[in-house]
Amino acid sequence: MNLRKHPRRRALLALPAALALTPIAALAAYPERAVRLVLPFGPGSATDTLMRLVAEPLAAALGQSVVIDNRPGALTTLALDHVAKSAPDGYTLVAATNSIVANPAGVQRNVPFDPFRDFTPITRLAATSYVLVVAADKPWKTIGEFFDHARANPGKLNYGSGNLGGVLYGGMLARSIGVEMTHVPYKSTPPALIDLIGGQVQWMFTDVVTASAQVKGGKVRALLATALQRTALFPDVPTIAEAGLRGIADMPAWFGLFGPAGLPAEAVERLNREVTKVLNQPDLRARLLALGLEATPSTPQALAAFAREQSQSYVRLIKEFGIQPE
Repeated sequence: MNLRKHPRRRALLALPAALALTPIAALAAYPERAVRLVLPFGPGSATDTLMRLVAEPLAAALGQSVVIDNRPGALTTLALDHVAKSAPDGYTLVAATNSIVANPAGVQRNVPFDPFRDFTPITRLAATSYVLVVAADKPWKTIGEFFDHARANPGKLNYGSGNLGGVLYGGMLARSIGVEMTHVPYKSTPPALIDLIGGQVQWMFTDVVTASAQVKGGKVRALLATALQRTALFPDVPTIAEAGLRGIADMPAWFGLFGPAGLPAEAVERLNREVTKVLNQPDLRARLLALGLEATPSTPQALAAFAREQSQSYVRLIKEFGIQPE
């Protein structure tokens, strides 16, 4: 047969060769359906606030819904373990916090995942800091007055925690001022704040995002900030250094987007590109800053390197302060 006289047949014969040279991923653009974004904390938490602001513009950019799935509990381990065991297809992601590396470093016992083996880093998201808060009806107006009361009542104060900062900063502060106190853990920060206001716990460290609304509403009072410098949200609240405390490590809260291990490269690239665009939108950056969040998008490689550095820092911190696993 003379193929030159049959151009259509010649084209059909050439098709298998062309397909062999075409990446399979190019035949099906990601994403083709809704993306589920798992959050390790409940509604009203800093993670929830951040990702609900990101989800809408991200969905518009992807052309698919971004569904928020709150799964609080076990200091983020429940959500992280769920995502680690999910199909690596790009449709189940997690907005992790620094707990993803701190828990395996020694904050928790028997963590069921490896932060580096079981996840695919996509991008950093944001960072924030913490403040020590007490209920507004308590008599302590300054951090000095609170310390004096704590020292005069050893073993009588309870402190709550709804995130990693609450656990570690609370333990470091109690040790720094030399007072025995009882730690009461919660699944997320909002319920811990409810009990703080109700008097079940007397103080706690919480992220500035969650604290700011309660402070503005007159429900709680901020007495101490963990940032190296005073923040615009709490300009009258002294820092740890200004309070004369020594030996408390600086460990700002951070958020990163991860998927299960083995995530397709095209999904990682698309998600990184679109999330970075969203976080670089001037209006969104300004809204986040007003809440106490600094947008920090990065490459997947930068997030991976940052996570390893943070893991090593937590190993040192836990050893130095003798922090016992939860």
